[in-house]
Amino acid sequence: MLSPLLMLAYTPFRDPMPLDTYWLLLLPPLVLAIALVYKTIKLDDLSLLPRQATFLAGQIIAFMVLAAAALWLITEIF
Repeated sequence: MLSPLLMLAYTPFRDPMPLDTYWLLLLPPLVLAIALVYKTIKLDDLSLLPRQATFLAGQIIAFMVLAAAALWLITEIF
């Protein structure tokens, strides 16, 4: 028999957090973190890191928006 404390434990795969309403707000921090890590590895001079990482994050978000718009147009046309 399971302990009462184990029954109250959080199980992320069985009971995920309800993020359905604001999941798009989680996209910019994720993209910024990915851009920071990528640019930290690639740049020789880390004084350029904030500007370069912000620019890369903007590019990623812009291309994701363009890809979503293109896919939406394709599904609406056909």
